[in-house]
Amino acid sequence: MTDEKQTGLLDFEAALADLESIVDKLEHGQLTLDESLKLYKQGEMLSQRCKDLLDKAESQIGIQTENND
Repeated sequence: MTDEKQTGLLDFEAALADLESIVDKLEHGQLTLDESLKLYKQGEMLSQRCKDLLDKAESQIGIQTENND
């Protein structure tokens, strides 16, 4: 799993894979409350990282589209 500093360095695919792993553990694992909360917080960071990267890609596509018009 990644910590907050490492999360900001992940590419989209790695962040999504880590997020999927967390979701699987939360859905199927026998976790303590503390473990679940820690994973949930990591999942939130990964989700935000994915959103940020998608927003950036969308912006770049928009700029390219405008430049081509």
